[in-house]
Amino acid sequence: MFSVGTSLRLPVPIGRVWRLLVDIERYGDWHPTLRFTDRPGDEERVDYVYSPRGPRGPELSAEGRITCLDWLSGFSWRTGMRGLLVIEESYRLEKLGQGVEVTHRLDCRGFFSWLGYPFLRRACSVFLRRSNAALEKHFRRTTVQSRYARPSGRRA
Repeated sequence: MFSVGTSLRLPVPIGRVWRLLVDIERYGDWHPTLRFTDRPGDEERVDYVYSPRGPRGPELSAEGRITCLDWLSGFSWRTGMRGLLVIEESYRLEKLGQGVEVTHRLDCRGFFSWLGYPFLRRACSVFLRRSNAALEKHFRRTTVQSRYARPSGRRA
């Protein structure tokens, strides 16, 4: 088993970051390699597509399970085959003044996490860097109004 983690600070309210991370139907709008395809009746199960090279490359479809959903503090999900390779991706949020610190981590376990350790560790690090860069870029956009922002104008 091994873990790879990074953290970043975002100058946005914690609630806004939380809403983006748990809105899995909209991951494809900001995430460079991951999009969730549907949410069947089981609230913990998610189907997703992973494109290591983004829209230009091959796609891998799989099923995952949401393993943690702690209001304004943590979100994680797991995929893989027990004993062979299981990957859990998690986000932890911590309020810092007007902003938030996001700790993003991948935990890999199983036989292939040991066998492919050098390659997998490097691939996980690249995945985290790309994901975090996309998250920062999403919140840096000033011309696009947030989906969750209140409409402008006066109320009647």
